[in-house]
Amino acid sequence: MAGLTYYLFNPVTMKNIRFVLWSLLAALTFSANAQSEIAPPAPGKSVVYIVRTSIYGAALNFSYMDSATLIGRFPGPAYVRYECEPGHHLLWARSENRDYVEAELAPDKIYFILALVETGAIKAQVDLIPINPSRDTKDMARMMKLIERIRPMKFTDTELKADALDLAPAIDRGLETYASEQQSGVKHDVLPADWYYVPQSF
Repeated sequence: MAGLTYYLFNPVTMKNIRFVLWSLLAALTFSANAQSEIAPPAPGKSVVYIVRTSIYGAALNFSYMDSATLIGRFPGPAYVRYECEPGHHLLWARSENRDYVEAELAPDKIYFILALVETGAIKAQVDLIPINPSRDTKDMARMMKLIERIRPMKFTDTELKADALDLAPAIDRGLETYASEQQSGVKHDVLPADWYYVPQSF
């Protein structure tokens, strides 16, 4: 009996149990949610879908920003639909590392960024990949499969303000790192204005 008690309540076993329960909850969520579809932006706006398809490091939150503005913080697999003004945007994500995408967004257009999960020294790292829908067909298929199964992550203003306050020092450091890399000539991935997605119904 003592051996069974030790097995059930030791940290490793409890961690595995939590992971299994989280996986079951995710599966139920996938099946319970109504089917979603790609939604165009409001007239004159742009929209970016940031999609994390991998279950690796699923319980780990990635934080997504537009310059100093927090877009959302959430685990995966999941995605966020970010509607914004057209023009230049610095879209970036934070985990153990930081990764940046310099985006040029046209009005009334839909864009995609794939958030890959990479192995890090301590925890998972994030790698943001700008997607060309006409070229990156396999990545588009993976993202579409997820989008069709679950709804986008949504956050209230209160939630975003609380998370932004918590992340404020990290956001400041991330922007300082970007500025330093710019001065050093580091090149970051670019999302050009003409890499937009055209739904078949358009």
